[in-house]
Amino acid sequence: MSYRIRDCPLCGGHDFSPLLKARDFHYGNPGEYALARCTECSLAFLDPMYDDAELSKFYPQDYYSFANRFSTPTVPPLRGTIHSLLRIEGVQTKDPKFEKPGRMLDVGCGSGWFLTSMREQGWKVMGVEPSLAAARLGQSQEGLDIFPGSLLDAAFPAESFDYVRLNHSFEHMNDPNRILAELHRILAKDGKLMIGVPNRASVNASLFGPFWWHLALPLHAFSYSTKTLSQMLVKHSFKIEKVISNTDWRGIQGSLQMFLNRHDEPLSSQGRFLASRPALLLCAWAAYLQNLLHVADVIEITATK
Repeated sequence: MSYRIRDCPLCGGHDFSPLLKARDFHYGNPGEYALARCTECSLAFLDPMYDDAELSKFYPQDYYSFANRFSTPTVPPLRGTIHSLLRIEGVQTKDPKFEKPGRMLDVGCGSGWFLTSMREQGWKVMGVEPSLAAARLGQSQEGLDIFPGSLLDAAFPAESFDYVRLNHSFEHMNDPNRILAELHRILAKDGKLMIGVPNRASVNASLFGPFWWHLALPLHAFSYSTKTLSQMLVKHSFKIEKVISNTDWRGIQGSLQMFLNRHDEPLSSQGRFLASRPALLLCAWAAYLQNLLHVADVIEITATK
């Protein structure tokens, strides 16, 4: 059931201003969705907000993180080198380094394809995934230990994990304070937390507004910046260790395609501009520059207790 946020989850303020309205360009959920911003701390969020049951209905069965990526063909070395030189390789998370493998939890792990790569490095891996179908896929296909449900329902013992990772999942959650309190409880004393989210303060977010690729309403309940996410982490007794800008061409090329589609009804994945190789190359170089200038679409923050 939808509801109005009365107290800002970050600063406790009560004065919110309308930020924008947008339709769901990615998956075609009907209607428009509104984003509000706290005038005191600038945290942005859906207005009205949706409960977990409503949010879950917005996800299509073919949502990208639910897919079976366990048998993805390996890119030939020469092609991979060329893609790297041209900056058109897919973005990879900049996960923190550890002296040795330990216990790792991926929250919002989808079918768990990232967990398999960590397991190959010697980590004892676990996942949490609200989608029952995605969790079952990882369980049956790779024998992964994935809890089908929410982080709060999983109720892990205190200090269970040396590394907890939320990559493009934290912004989907409608109660960030409860989630961060739980993350602090289950993280080991010397453990690390990494959260990767779209960057509300990015150049592309300002430039494209409702057509920003990473806006993704209504699936993204909150829209964070480096400032607001860092303050949220500090509020829950985390210490910021590192902030990285880490994005690829999709945010720019996808936003431009959504803008070109604005008068029609096609989804963000449809359009000639997305199929243009020269456009991909130009957008990849632009994204590389945005990463260097720390104004990119996606931020990854690593924190410790």
